[in-house]
Amino acid sequence: MKILSKLDFEIIVDANKLILEKLFIDYEYYSNYLNQIESVEIIKNNDNEIITKEVLVFSTYLKNKITQTSSHKINDNVFFSEILDGPAKGTIVKVKFLTEYTKTKIIINAELNLSLKAKIFYPIIKKAYKQFLTGIFLKMNTRAIQIE
Repeated sequence: MKILSKLDFEIIVDANKLILEKLFIDYEYYSNYLNQIESVEIIKNNDNEIITKEVLVFSTYLKNKITQTSSHKINDNVFFSEILDGPAKGTIVKVKFLTEYTKTKIIINAELNLSLKAKIFYPIIKKAYKQFLTGIFLKMNTRAIQIE
C-alpha cells in the first residue's frame, strides 16, 4: 500500500529564469550538483518527454544505492517529473520558474508516493527530499550566474 504525502516549498535565487530552465533540463549534469547523485543517463528523448535513469546514493544510517527511472515533461512552462520505478515509484514533482523583479522564484510541488512502512519516516524523508531539491537548485543557481 502506498501513501501520498505533499511537499510544497519555494526558493528565490538570483539567476535568470531562462538560464535556470535550460539548466534544469540538463539532467546528465545533475551528478555535478550533489554527491548523492551518482549518475543520470538519458535513455529516451523525444519531442514531449525525456526518460532518465538515475543512480542515487544515500549514506544516512546505511549506505543505500537506489536506481530509478523518471519521466520528464514540460506543459505550460511547468516541469513535470514522475518516478516510474524504484522505491518512490509514483512520486510526482512539479517545478515552475517565475521572474520576480531581478530574481527567480522556483515553486516546487511534490507528491511523494511512500510505502506504508516508509510513512513512519515521513518527517525525515520530507526534510531530506527538501534538502536534496534545495541543494540542486542552489548549485544550479551558482552555475547559472557563472553563465550569465
